Amino acid sequence: MNSPHSPLFWSIPAGSLFATRIRVSLYFPLLLLILILRLDAKLAIALTGIFLVSTLLHELIGHVLVARSTGGDGDEVLLWPFGGLAWVHPAPTFSSQFLTAAGGPFVNLLICLATLPTVLWIDGGGAAFNPFVLPIGEFSASWGPELLLLIFFVNWTLALVNLLPIYPLDGGRMVEACLWGRGTATERKTLCLRIGTVAAILVLALGLVLDNLWVVVLASMLLVLNILEGVNVQLGETYDDSFMGYDFSQGYTSLEKSSGSDRPARKSYWEKRKEKRNAERLKREQELRMQEEAQLDILLAKVHDGGIESLSPQERKFLTRASKNFRTKKE
Repeated sequence: MNSPHSPLFWSIPAGSLFATRIRVSLYFPLLLLILILRLDAKLAIALTGIFLVSTLLHELIGHVLVARSTGGDGDEVLLWPFGGLAWVHPAPTFSSQFLTAAGGPFVNLLICLATLPTVLWIDGGGAAFNPFVLPIGEFSASWGPELLLLIFFVNWTLALVNLLPIYPLDGGRMVEACLWGRGTATERKTLCLRIGTVAAILVLALGLVLDNLWVVVLASMLLVLNILEGVNVQLGETYDDSFMGYDFSQGYTSLEKSSGSDRPARKSYWEKRKEKRNAERLKREQELRMQEEAQLDILLAKVHDGGIESLSPQERKFLTRASKNFRTKKE
C-alpha cells in the first residue's frame, strides 16, 4: 500500500485500464456507510456503485485519455469519496488545456444522453433533473428503469458540479484556459480564483437557504481551496503540501511558463512520486535483464557442450525469446 503525505489520501491499487493506474481511497467505504445510514440499503449500494463507475469514466476517459489525445499525458486516477483526482499534464496549448478540463463533464453528459429516453419515459415530472433531491426513495419490483434513472441523476449532478467556475473543479480549469494569453500566469490564476471564490460563496449561500448539508460541505471545501491557493499565488509560491496534503495546482500544467517575476513552481508530490516509480521500474528491468543474461549464458554453455537437443522445451522457448529480444534491442 502506498501512503501519500496526507492520511486523507491513503489509497490502495485497483488495477489499471488503458495504461492508467487506478487507486481507490481507503475512505471510500465511508461514503457507502453514510448513505446506508440515511437511505434504503439497496439504494445506497446502487448509488455508491454508480458514483464509483461514473467518476472513473469521468477521470479516465474525460481527462486522462483526452489529455493524451491532445498531446499531453496522464497515468493515474484516484477515486475519492468527494470525487476523482486525475494526474494529467495537458499539452501547453489552449485546445489541450480546455478540452482536458471539459472532457470530464462531457463524459457525464454523454451518459445522461444515453439514459435520457428512459428518464423521460418514467420521470415525466423531471425529478431526475433536480440535483438536490433523489428521484426515488427505494427500488420497486421494476428496478431496471429506476437504476437507469439513478445513473442519469448521478451523472447529471456530477456534470453540474464540475461545470461550476470554481477552482479546482473542471469549470474553474476551463475558465483558466479561456484566460490564456491575457497577462501573466499569476494574473490569470488570480482572476480565476477570484471568480471561483465568488461562485463558491454563492453556492454556500444556496446550500444554507435550501438547508442542504451536502451542498454546504462541498461549497465550504471549495471556498477554502480557493482561498489557500490565492494565498499561494500572492506569495509567488507553490507548496509541496497544499490543502490536506494534495497539491491541486499540479493536476494540470499551466498554459504558459511563468515569466518575469513569477517564481518557478516546485515539484508536486505526484511528480516526485512518478519519478520514484520510474526509477524503481528501471531498477527492476535492469535486475531482470541481468538475470536473463545469466540464464542465457548457462543455456549457451549447455548448447556448446551437448547441442540444442540437450535443452528442455522450456529452455528452448527461453532461448528463442531471449535471442529475439536482443535482436530487437540492437535494431
